[in-house]
Order: sequence, then C-alpha cells, then structure tokens
Amino acid sequence: MKSYTFQLDAATVADLDDMRLFLEQAVLWLGGGEEIAGDMVLAVNEAATNILLHGYQSQPGEVVIEVMRESDEMVVRLLDRAPLFDPTTVPPPDISLPLEERPLGGLGVHMMRQLCDELIYLIRSGGGNELRFLKYGVLVSAD
Repeated sequence: MKSYTFQLDAATVADLDDMRLFLEQAVLWLGGGEEIAGDMVLAVNEAATNILLHGYQSQPGEVVIEVMRESDEMVVRLLDRAPLFDPTTVPPPDISLPLEERPLGGLGVHMMRQLCDELIYLIRSGGGNELRFLKYGVLVSAD
C-alpha cells in the first residue's frame, strides 16, 4: 500500500495552503481523481482549521496528514496533539431553520460528513486525536 505523509510540528493557519496543496496532489497521485481530491481537500481543510483555531487556540501545534489508498478506498488520516475532541459526536445542524435563526458555526462537521463516505475518530496512543476521512468505490482515475 502506497501512502504520502505531510507533517508539521508547529503548524499554524498560515500552513493551510500547503496542507491543501499536499492533500490534493497526494489524492491525485493515488488515482483519486479531481472530484475526490476536491471533496477530501474541503473536508480535511475544515477539520485542520478547527484544530488550529480551536484545538491549539491559534498557537502552533503538530498536524500530520497521511493519505493512502487501500484497494478501492481512499483514506486520509489527520493527526494532532490538541485536547481531545470527537467531531463525530457533534449533532447534525438543523438546516431547515431560516438563516437568521441558525446559530453561528456548526456547519463544518456537517460538511465533513457530507463530503466523505465515513468519518472515524480515534484517540491517539500517547494523547491527541486521529480523524479518518474515507471515500469508498474509488476507481483509478484517468485524470
């Protein structure tokens, strides 16, 4: 199984562009195609932004992105050492409410769920978070 890893020991929001570029390229190198790359970039960007702003409270912190392909499955692992937070427990937003009645925020996790086939949260050994983004049925792209 081939994988690509991007690691920053002191990541900040200024590094998000590099993370997005790496992720897009890695998914394409693994045959994921433009649509899958776009979905993964949006989903992981949302999570990474939350880690940097909320988990690390805008202070530099470790962020690791690992992209791998297992058969017809594209997997992105996003790892950090921020305080534990399981986004899979966040309830879905009520998007039927009029815009002016909706609370601010809360759509990021919803977007992550919509862009991936599965979102899995694990606690890292030694502390920290692991969030896995999965896409199933990935065929080798002709892109």
